[in-house]
Amino acid sequence: MWWSDGAADAREPDTTMWRILLADDHGMYRKGLHLALQRAFPDADVMIADSLPSMMSIVEQNPNLDLVVIDLHMPQRIPVESLSDLSASYRNIHMVALSASESAADILECLACGFHGYISKLQTDEEIIAGIEDVLAGKIYVTPRLAVTNGLTSWRELVKAAEPPRSQLVCLTARQRDVLALLAQGKSNKEIARALAIAESTVKIHAAAVIRVLGATNRASAALYAQQWLEKKH
Repeated sequence: MWWSDGAADAREPDTTMWRILLADDHGMYRKGLHLALQRAFPDADVMIADSLPSMMSIVEQNPNLDLVVIDLHMPQRIPVESLSDLSASYRNIHMVALSASESAADILECLACGFHGYISKLQTDEEIIAGIEDVLAGKIYVTPRLAVTNGLTSWRELVKAAEPPRSQLVCLTARQRDVLALLAQGKSNKEIARALAIAESTVKIHAAAVIRVLGATNRASAALYAQQWLEKKH
């Protein structure tokens, strides 16, 4: 499944040399999560930032980062425009929001901005690491407990409002649907081009068309639509 159910099952430590940035202005929490990340990813390069300016400085100096975990309040709520700009400017970096907020609106807002995950600060270290592992594996992660908190029967209802009319999906060409399915897997343009044996420039054209036809705001929200479509097919 493209989505994760957030279960904190037993996992072997990941030895991949990930490049991770943790941005949080709460000292004790930042130190605790930093240690948890170092234990879970012993070979990773885990950097820290204690403010939005320091985070942006590190991102600009390290555009090859694999993951940025961002506290949405540093110290005030980061504007939606800034989240969208960050995601759009660094498309190759997986972005995960970290917040004490358990509002469905906040979750959808971050996903619509192109983020790859939303993690609650009330989760255990094990649950947070499991979610981060899913994001690094190319999935979109939302802790299921947030759905329960908001009175929903399933966390999938958090994205139900983002589902496009079936008529819009039907309007896609066969090749555009191929591209959309791979977008749902978190594939980059280069990976999609390789899988479909087409030029990367052609992939960009198809992806742009998919986003336009679906009325999506970006690749991540188009991928949300794709998951709904794929689930209905099976």
